[in-house]
Amino acid sequence: MKEKAMQKITIENIEARLEELNIFELRQTARAVGVERAADCKKSEVHAKIIAIANGTAEPVPIENRKFCEQADKKLVKDIQTYRESIIGKK
Repeated sequence: MKEKAMQKITIENIEARLEELNIFELRQTARAVGVERAADCKKSEVHAKIIAIANGTAEPVPIENRKFCEQADKKLVKDIQTYRESIIGKK
């Protein structure tokens, strides 16, 4: 278990995990990450918007404006946020 926790978070790993989600789970995860109006987008668009936020090329919706997303992949959301912080620096 400790070995997995030490595994480096990569954009490739994040992309692979996003691909495993169905559209509902993907949209819930997108909302938790800060994608605006994720329900209006196709799966490929939602995926691209999440990656843009992870890479720091797009700004997420402020936390206070995000919707509650019980079905979001919480571990994946945390990893995306950690990856983003490693790219753009912690704010």
